[in-house]
Amino acid sequence: MRLSYGLALVFALFGAVVAGGLDAWQARTARREAYAQAERLSAVTLEAVRALVQTEARQGRFGELGRDFEALVRQAGIATIVVRDRRGRRLVGRSDDPGLIDREPRPGRPLSAVDDGIYDAEIEANLGPRGRGRVQVGFRTAPLERRLARIRVEAVRLGATAFLALAAAAWLIGLFAGERIERVVSRLEAMAADPGRFRPLPADAGGGEIARLTAAFNRLGAELKAETAARRRLEAEREELSAMLVHDLKTPLTVIRSGVSLLADAARRPDGAREHARTFELLESSTARLQRMVEDVLQLAKLESAAALARRERADLAALARACVKDFALVAAGRRQALDLDVAGAPPVLGDPALLRRVMDNLVHNAVEHTPAGGRIALRVSSQDGAALVEVSDSGPGVPEEARAELFRKFFQRDLKRHVGNVGLGLALCEKVVRRHGGTIGVGDAEPRGARFFFTLPAAPALEPGAETAPEGGGPPASAVP
Repeated sequence: MRLSYGLALVFALFGAVVAGGLDAWQARTARREAYAQAERLSAVTLEAVRALVQTEARQGRFGELGRDFEALVRQAGIATIVVRDRRGRRLVGRSDDPGLIDREPRPGRPLSAVDDGIYDAEIEANLGPRGRGRVQVGFRTAPLERRLARIRVEAVRLGATAFLALAAAAWLIGLFAGERIERVVSRLEAMAADPGRFRPLPADAGGGEIARLTAAFNRLGAELKAETAARRRLEAEREELSAMLVHDLKTPLTVIRSGVSLLADAARRPDGAREHARTFELLESSTARLQRMVEDVLQLAKLESAAALARRERADLAALARACVKDFALVAAGRRQALDLDVAGAPPVLGDPALLRRVMDNLVHNAVEHTPAGGRIALRVSSQDGAALVEVSDSGPGVPEEARAELFRKFFQRDLKRHVGNVGLGLALCEKVVRRHGGTIGVGDAEPRGARFFFTLPAAPALEPGAETAPEGGGPPASAVP
């Protein structure tokens, strides 16, 4: 087979794969967005129905409420609306199909799992003189299914168009041999790696087909470059907006924590005990956890946007571990937990001491959260094969084997009762920091039971006699690390 035909076939197949992948990705994304939008609309409608029910119930106008439900069923595409008292007895109910009024709703199912054409949602409501009750709303999923069908048809159409366009361009490119083929291939590889750095081919003064191919390639590259630049701008704006929103949360959180502390002091009786002590403890722990989550989000955003560590110096892991245990000692004592420190001697590492301390804090915090009263937590710093090894072990329930593969993925939650961290941010931050320092992180079983989180970091190079120990960007020497 001639080289030109062989290259044409290869490029045509490549175009088919790219088009198919883009088509599948677009269809999945559109389907997720459609489900999310439908669920948000259902939640808003449910809240509106509850507000209507509570308003009418306080005045005892259940007859008017039935007429309101009939209007909603006709106008809002709702299948059923039922109000039940605390014992589950139906007080008011309307449906667009009389056969559905006695249907047993199944709230809690995700939209993707609905198999009978009705998505059920439920919420508690204040029924006035009748006490607490429930409002159950069933939404027809037929409009959503029709929308998803249109999405599938559009995805197939766009996929076929993209396939034909890419396959045709690839076949034309493959017809050229020698220097022109190599030139186009090299530019294609560069464009696939980074469309934003595309450089157009010089205009070809040869035959008409070559000139048209060059022009088509340049147009394609220019369009991809423009689309890539626009996408990157949108991503940068989205990340900047997210960072701004999260950053702006820090100030009100600080105010809330201060207000809770002041209220707790004001509630203290002459004998030293606090009224509603458990409530204040929950408020203080919840605001502290929320502030910790905000800080994790900010730190993750900084790590993901930066190409390298902003600070790099020689860090003493043993000193960082001592400071960590000192900070968590009171928390562990308050939970009647034993917090042990074992410093077996570890080489200094090169990196950001504040970030490394954050990794230790997150791992110890998780261990404290998931270890029962009377349990034991151990922080150990040692040396392994010339590298520094940090281990945090506890006597909690441990990490299930099936959850370990995705444990350090951002926003991962398999079972809140198990040892998987808060909302998947703390462990994701740990993984990101350790990777940036050239190390590895993992999880295993502790002895005799519990979880063992560990990470290793490469040892810092030995200092030459008389060498400075200050960090790369200036500042105090490594010996000053707390």
